[in-house]
Amino acid sequence: MSKYLSFLHYAQSPSGHFHNFMSYDQVWLDDQGSEDCLGRVLWGCGYTLRAELHPNVKKVAREIFDAAQRWIPLTHCLRARAYMGMGCYHYLEHVPDHKEISAAFKKIADSICRDFRANAKPDWAWFEDFMSYSNGMIPRALFMAYQMFGDEEYRKVAVESIEFLTSICIIDGKLYPVGCNGWLIKDSERAWYDQQPVDPMGHTLSYISAYDATGDRKYLELAKISFDWFFGKNSVGEALYDPVTGGCYDALGPDGPNLNQGSESTIACLLAQLAMQPYLDKL
Repeated sequence: MSKYLSFLHYAQSPSGHFHNFMSYDQVWLDDQGSEDCLGRVLWGCGYTLRAELHPNVKKVAREIFDAAQRWIPLTHCLRARAYMGMGCYHYLEHVPDHKEISAAFKKIADSICRDFRANAKPDWAWFEDFMSYSNGMIPRALFMAYQMFGDEEYRKVAVESIEFLTSICIIDGKLYPVGCNGWLIKDSERAWYDQQPVDPMGHTLSYISAYDATGDRKYLELAKISFDWFFGKNSVGEALYDPVTGGCYDALGPDGPNLNQGSESTIACLLAQLAMQPYLDKL
């Protein structure tokens, strides 16, 4: 954890934003990283604040978060805003009376709802006119905002969008996440492959948040279906989790997994396991 926090501290520029690409000789290859990168940092640092960790660790995470929060209202990327919202939620679980973070979280949730109203149609209850990666994280941010603020619009949009996502991705009791080889463009044929582990992770976490926010048991069952994708209950019938290494294969194609075990895929699988574990005895 010290290594990761040290890296984030080193990657943070004086403006509060972050670099994203470093060469092997520790030279930054970019002037400024993506909004997606920034959002994931805030999600991680926010979660660190509410975890049972040494106060010194939390202090560093909060300093990183506080220095970056000025970028929240300047962020346009939808998924980055969702990540930031999750970070704000965890931050407020640790510091519930922080007015600036609370206001930032509300603005994020309001902006996501605006995107939904601008793009949703009777046959397309979604935030954009396409679906790409980490789709489950968007309704998840709204479920968390509903839990924090009790705004009924957040719950309504979260439910409508996750139900639509379910209609697209849960088929015959299995998760078929939108493939990255073309995504899903409205009114076009969807891409079935390659399925990326970040999506089953996002589905799992989103359904768990839906269950926490609504108490509806069906979301817990959908979380388990999404979680099982890692262990062979998927469209190909092959596990992506490797019990020998503890890693996760990078993607699922029509002929089976991509056998490379990248860090993002492994982290996605571990996050899904950590999130699902407390709920397994409820099924």
